[in-house]
Amino acid sequence: MERFRILVLVLAGLGFLGFGVAITLDPAGVLSAVGIQGTPAGRVELQAFYGGLELGLGAFLLACAFQPGWRRPGLWLVALGNGGIGAVRLLGIAQTGEFTPFFAWALAWELGFTVAAGLALTGARKTG
Repeated sequence: MERFRILVLVLAGLGFLGFGVAITLDPAGVLSAVGIQGTPAGRVELQAFYGGLELGLGAFLLACAFQPGWRRPGLWLVALGNGGIGAVRLLGIAQTGEFTPFFAWALAWELGFTVAAGLALTGARKTG
């Protein structure tokens, strides 16, 4: 089970880092898949919030993977962060009726990591 916990944290951390780097380097290109365009100031905000936050989350999750005492809090972040994003994405889809291929991939990632982290947390509770 410990290897599974580490795997969830590493993969989630790398995913956040990858998306953070992509949005930092080319926010308009990455987000054009969902029709987001903006002013130069808007792109700076996308870089700062999405890029910066994703980079920070990714780095934290990788640190959690290699610090045994941090694994449980890291898994909670994976579960609640991805779960919150996925839940609100589903709400937005329900409100607007808008669905894109990007949303399908994003939901698979978000809900998949929510379940994986939940399973890792359940195992963490059972085995300590």
